[in-house]
Amino acid sequence: MRILYGVQTTGHGHLVRSTPIIRALRDRGHQVDVLLSGPAPDPAWAARIGEPLTARPGLTFAADGGRIHYLSTARQARPLAFLRDVLREPSPLPDLVVTDYEPITAWLARRRGLRSVGIGHLYAFAWPEVPRARGNLITRRVMDWFAPASIPAGAHWDSFGAPVLPPTVDPEIRALAREPGEQDLIVVYLGFEPLGRLVPLLRQFPDHRFHVYAKVATGREDGNVSVRPISRPRFLADLARCAGVIANAGFTLTSECLHLGIRVLVQPIDGQLEQESNAVALERLNLGTVTRRLQRTDVQRWLALPAPPPQRYPDVTTALVNWLDAGAVEDVGLLGRRLWAATR
Repeated sequence: MRILYGVQTTGHGHLVRSTPIIRALRDRGHQVDVLLSGPAPDPAWAARIGEPLTARPGLTFAADGGRIHYLSTARQARPLAFLRDVLREPSPLPDLVVTDYEPITAWLARRRGLRSVGIGHLYAFAWPEVPRARGNLITRRVMDWFAPASIPAGAHWDSFGAPVLPPTVDPEIRALAREPGEQDLIVVYLGFEPLGRLVPLLRQFPDHRFHVYAKVATGREDGNVSVRPISRPRFLADLARCAGVIANAGFTLTSECLHLGIRVLVQPIDGQLEQESNAVALERLNLGTVTRRLQRTDVQRWLALPAPPPQRYPDVTTALVNWLDAGAVEDVGLLGRRLWAATR
């Protein structure tokens, strides 16, 4: 089967989820043409995905200081280039289009009437049972129409009575052996939070060590705070031994923490409806702590909380590979019920 697989490169969650699926499908003999769109990814990710691979600017959001800036987003958009990419005819046409919230492949499939599977958390919001923050008309329309798919295979931390799947947890996370004993180590990944505000805040807790991952060229030490360049291997090593994670309310990292039994404190990006909806779900399910603007009292209260029990989600990645390998013909609701039944 020839598959056109689109991956949104904003953040790391889409790449983390899609890479093992793409590699497994190729191992099973499928021709998988990959299109990445959004910010230029780390070359290491492109190497892990492998060829054939095409990168396009696509569409992405501009954020600063912990909130989405829609005016800056509009200014940096290249609508004519996006339209050309959507109108560009793949040759030959794929048998199936898979989009991990990637708009070029999604709209190409819609224009050509091709079967398209939307894999990822955002496709869970196709169902009204799934909790969603109120947002506004613009944010709701963006979420629903950014990368539409004819077959939504959405994932969430609970089914909420809808045909959604448990979270996909990367095989590297599933294989991770948690190391007890470092109760003072906290991992921090707040990609849009200014370090000039974040580091002084964390220095107020000298009994804890904070490893802050940020877009910096070189690391630096500032008392009990270690600022580190983003590195997946080092990040995984820290997840194996940390006591907690402070992050934005992205779905992938939060799911990894829940799977491993790591307590989370999340600050949703203001104006990002997905993250604000994730915060609503976390509070409703009592799975994590939410703050709208990280303050000293938030950190102090959260540090005193006990670790949650691991959720231990089933191997959704392999289930999706099997499902796609068979042509994605089984009803997503049936697939979801089997997977939730296997959740421990």
